[in-house]
Amino acid sequence: MLDGWRGIAILLVLFDHVTMAIRGAYPAPWTQLGQHGVTIFFVLSGYLITARLVEAPINLKSFYTRRFFRLMPAAWTFLAVLWLLSRATGKPLTTPAEIASCVFFYRNMTTVGGWGLAGHFWSLSLEEQFYLVWPCCLLLAGTTRSRWIAAGGACAVAIYRWHFWAHYNRFGQNIESQVRADALLVGCLLALLLADAGMRTRLSRAMRLLTLPAVIALPVCFAVFHELPPLIESASIAVLIGAVVLRPEASGAHVLGVAPLAWLGRISYSVYLWQELFVHMTRGPAALPLLCIGLPCCALASYYLIEQPCIRFARKLEKTQAAHRRLFQNSTPNPLTKQTVVERRLARTLRQS
Repeated sequence: MLDGWRGIAILLVLFDHVTMAIRGAYPAPWTQLGQHGVTIFFVLSGYLITARLVEAPINLKSFYTRRFFRLMPAAWTFLAVLWLLSRATGKPLTTPAEIASCVFFYRNMTTVGGWGLAGHFWSLSLEEQFYLVWPCCLLLAGTTRSRWIAAGGACAVAIYRWHFWAHYNRFGQNIESQVRADALLVGCLLALLLADAGMRTRLSRAMRLLTLPAVIALPVCFAVFHELPPLIESASIAVLIGAVVLRPEASGAHVLGVAPLAWLGRISYSVYLWQELFVHMTRGPAALPLLCIGLPCCALASYYLIEQPCIRFARKLEKTQAAHRRLFQNSTPNPLTKQTVVERRLARTLRQS
């Protein structure tokens, strides 16, 4: 079901970018849907990462190994292709400064190097910053305190954004961490609440009352807010995700499970990576055929030849590391056990004497 949400998110991004590429301008303000699609991705990321972290004792090494092989090879491949195309064609598709900001996860905090075809890495940079901070916070603070940290952090970001709305409500300024991190934190809060059995029961009853207001609020936010999604939008998305998780048998949830939408959601990361190249290299009517042919080919190649093999390698590496840890633990003598054996032998010797 959650793959369906990813499918919706990438469709919103594609609609936004393709409309701009073909027409050169948005036909109406409400067609600026890209930021809303990214917000859905953020809420989903916060929810999924936190839900997986609280399933078992947190192992940071294992977590970062999985994240690295899940995200970096495909992203670095795109950056390498972009750099090679820039060198081959002589066109400024990107710059070394922009590539550096993507590799080191600060693309959303700088405009140095211009806004090339790696500009969409701002959202990946924000997610990577989240991956670096949130698991450690969850490990140190625990689930109960982390709920308050997520709730307080989301509210703090929303208040800051509202106070400086005029400054950040424009292209290039609306991507910084301090004005977009609330969507990730709302997803984290949802996962932490659902992880508690008692809270899960209460939320199951509350979702029946909150689903309809969320369904109404979400399109209103799409229509009114074009550059900066408000906190109510992230909360509405979280409510709808929670409703799907708690009641997967509901009629609305089945729509998200439609095979084409779910499949698009599964390959959405590769689609998001490569769409920028095809959308913005060509303007006008010629952009649509190029997009329809080039993007699927590159996205599918990235998914099946890079993403999936790297994910399988990470799982294999994790299993090998776990086997080595078990072998080491079994082969290392326990000092307490060894001491107990010595004491027993000494006591037996004393009794015999």
